[in-house]
Amino acid sequence: MFETTLKPQPDFEAKMYDIMYQVAEKAQQDRDQLNELPYLLSKTQLAKHVFNVSPQTLDTHIIKRGDFPKLRVGERVLYPKDESIKWINEHLEFVDTLAPDRHIGIV
Repeated sequence: MFETTLKPQPDFEAKMYDIMYQVAEKAQQDRDQLNELPYLLSKTQLAKHVFNVSPQTLDTHIIKRGDFPKLRVGERVLYPKDESIKWINEHLEFVDTLAPDRHIGIV
């Protein structure tokens, strides 16, 4: 029978701290960037900064839904940032529900 022993690398705790610090810093930058956006977004801003997809993908899969929040100002259509984020949170579906047989992640 085989026996293994895991030994942490030298300075493992410092390396983990650095990684976690970078993750937290990136999350804070993303939050700050989102807070700097105007309240009403264009389709391009919404696609780039909120959904992280192309405007065409957003148009095809999200914007045409009747329940997605939008506001007409003259001939322009704008999207309230806070309501859009709220809509996203209300429409999250977890992978286990959608595809229980798929294994996603590090295997």
